[in-house]
Amino acid sequence: METMNLHECYRLLEVKESSTDEEVVRAYKSLATKYHPDKNPRRLQWAHEMMTSLNNSYGAIMAHRFKAQAAEDDTGPEERGGGGTRGARRRPARDERAEQFRNDVERDVLIGRFVKNRESTKEALYKYFQYNLYNLARREQVLNRGTFNEVVFSIRKNYHAIRSYLACTADEELIEHFTVFSDMIFNFYRASECLNILESYSNQTDVQAYRQYKKGDDALHIAHKEIFYDRHNRGNFKKDVALAYLMKADDDFRKSLRNFPDSTWAVETQIKLDYSVSLRKYLDLFFSE
Repeated sequence: METMNLHECYRLLEVKESSTDEEVVRAYKSLATKYHPDKNPRRLQWAHEMMTSLNNSYGAIMAHRFKAQAAEDDTGPEERGGGGTRGARRRPARDERAEQFRNDVERDVLIGRFVKNRESTKEALYKYFQYNLYNLARREQVLNRGTFNEVVFSIRKNYHAIRSYLACTADEELIEHFTVFSDMIFNFYRASECLNILESYSNQTDVQAYRQYKKGDDALHIAHKEIFYDRHNRGNFKKDVALAYLMKADDDFRKSLRNFPDSTWAVETQIKLDYSVSLRKYLDLFFSE
């Protein structure tokens, strides 16, 4: 989806590239209502194609904005004295023990920074569930929209900080942790922006596709709410429960894509599947013990 021509995406949504996120959301909702198959019963194929294009364009714009947003955290390792860890590694080592010591220190610094970003992200995700921001109607309330924007700002800032660490180490273990965590929060953001325009479909294929998608979405919600919210309130983690619901979500999303590949719900389903897969990788890596 990110390979789409963004200029064309903005044109389809009838907004300028300088539009705010809220303006993009409003434009998408307005056009989705206008071109929805139920509103165009005499041009169902055309309406179906328009909805698919709108969904793809909206997803591409929001994902691009998330990744393109400049990191505002000025504490990245590249700003440390001496040009950062990569510059430090290029210095010739006369003493192997001194070089190993420097590498250990740099690794510890990166781990410390990553842990800080990870905990900050988890706090933002906790707030997402604390204020029920997954409920789209509730999110649209003025105060809650501001809270959602704060959540997005936090995870976006931490995403860019963590991605910057990838250029600062050749340690495969660190690279895996940085990659898995940053991929997970990026896919969380994409999934959270699925607006799920809920209107009664007269097209039975879309009705069935939505029902299959909804099963997966409900299972995914239980899983990530357990991971980022419920376990903290309860004081213990029901990992088996989270894993079981993640597997169910994965299965439901794949069935929907396999059985209804041309449905207007295919875009949302793929986004939620991507998140489900990345969340499973996060669970496997960070909760392996």
